Amino acid sequence: MDVRVSRFFLLMLLCLQCLFCFAKGADSLFVVPFDFPLYLSGNFGELRTDHFHSGVDFKTGGVVGKPIRCVADGYICRASVTPGGYGKALYVMHDNGYMTVYAHLDRFPVEVGKRVHQYQYRNEVFNTNLYFASNEFRVKQGDFLAYAGNSGYSFGPHLHFEIRDANGNELYDPLAFYKERLADTRPPKAFSISVYPKSGEGALFESAASRTYDVVDDTIGETIEAWGKIGFGVRTLDFMDGTTNKYGVRKIELIVDGDTLFQSSMDNFSFDEDLLINSWVDYGRLYYNNEWYQKMFVEPNNPLRLINVGEERGWLSIDEERDYNVECRLSDYHDNVSSCIFIVRGKRCCAVALPKSTHTLYCNAHNRVNYLGMRLDIPSGVLFENAFLNVGLQESGGGVTWRYNLADTVYPMLKGAKISIWVGEKLSVDKSKLYIRHLEPNDTSSVGGVYENGWITAGIKTIACYDVAVDTVAPVLKPVDEQNWSRNGVVKFSFEENETSLKKFKGTLNGKFVLFEYNSKNSEITLDLKRENIKCGLYDLRLVVTDKCGNEVVYERKFEY
Repeated sequence: MDVRVSRFFLLMLLCLQCLFCFAKGADSLFVVPFDFPLYLSGNFGELRTDHFHSGVDFKTGGVVGKPIRCVADGYICRASVTPGGYGKALYVMHDNGYMTVYAHLDRFPVEVGKRVHQYQYRNEVFNTNLYFASNEFRVKQGDFLAYAGNSGYSFGPHLHFEIRDANGNELYDPLAFYKERLADTRPPKAFSISVYPKSGEGALFESAASRTYDVVDDTIGETIEAWGKIGFGVRTLDFMDGTTNKYGVRKIELIVDGDTLFQSSMDNFSFDEDLLINSWVDYGRLYYNNEWYQKMFVEPNNPLRLINVGEERGWLSIDEERDYNVECRLSDYHDNVSSCIFIVRGKRCCAVALPKSTHTLYCNAHNRVNYLGMRLDIPSGVLFENAFLNVGLQESGGGVTWRYNLADTVYPMLKGAKISIWVGEKLSVDKSKLYIRHLEPNDTSSVGGVYENGWITAGIKTIACYDVAVDTVAPVLKPVDEQNWSRNGVVKFSFEENETSLKKFKGTLNGKFVLFEYNSKNSEITLDLKRENIKCGLYDLRLVVTDKCGNEVVYERKFEY
């Protein structure tokens, strides 16, 4: 055989061997957690309130109790139990350098469950966060790990699954490992485009007001007239084969006259970046209308790594009287692509003035405001952009102070800002019952508060509307299906707290602690008598529930099981 031919075949053989090894390695790094076809009810990086979705949600056919397989060799390093959030969750540290998380579980593996149960009784608590040594609970790839469920802040049975780095802070899209296991031939879709003149530097139809356009047949059907600096936002969703679910969009690009001004790619992020979501989205639209628009420009104090922009930070400078060709391009992990294409026409106009304000807050300065019984303390770097306060006072319905409407719009912030409101020292209420109330468009919520020398102070992450209220009302505790407690072996209560929220609860039978579980999504507190191995007999049942202002309700009765 010719030497050159033999060398060619040898080279081909080596290439095929490398490809085989690579494919085998990629496939064996993580196996799938279930032994049935995979479908998602939620994907990585979806937009959520104050955070990005940190994993994927695997469907379990609408049922609780599907067995979960461990995806790689390692050891169970942590188990946690919370009334909301992840509910029951397991954390596995893998030999390959990654960590995986399995959340909303129904049951832990037996030995882990015993350790969790022992901790709960030893400390007389429901919430649990246990860490384990590397030699305690070793697991192999493919081993049974736990049962999928619906615990925590979950609204239907599924497995929330995450892939993290070894430190547990950096998150990666599991589709990087499971892409071939999921069918997807459907591209993302843009539903509407928003256009924003930059404050004091841009105009849209000779106005400082933003505008929104519906997308029909991949365009907005209108030529936009603008001058100066303008930015764009998009309301968009993605879709997959075999489901009716809607998902977040992996990649968004803004292209003008062939040049890319903005690109986002949802491949990985850290928990430290969660609150940056409020800068990336049009927070005003979310706050007032519950609409998610992702901005294709970046504010000065938003270092979100998944976004890539040039010196103009995504803003388009309209400085010529001509047509600018704009494309918003959307794509998913399976390279399905869609675009919305439209024209912006440069039309010269006068500069638009900055918004009216009583105070201007600068994003790169420490801001302190003292105004008519209200103080703001906002450290440098907490604001994403400069903010224009226009403080208005109103009588407060149900509060004990004025209602302070801080601005004509709402500004999100990172943690670290504080608001203080004067209540005086002669107010004839228990000062521990006072709290600062965030007055949202359709609701109110407590941000807490500490009283000192006539002022009550709390941390805030939004420049919005606040007052001080007093909570002296105990939570309401109602027995559920009380007549069937003995027959069903389940003691259940519904819980209502309209002002602050639950701080703690504790149940006893004949004076001894017994484990009640709290489910925050439906505000139920439950004791499973069978699971807790309660023997038949007559018991003195006592349940004490306390809110965050120290108001307490006690339920007591004799109970025969």
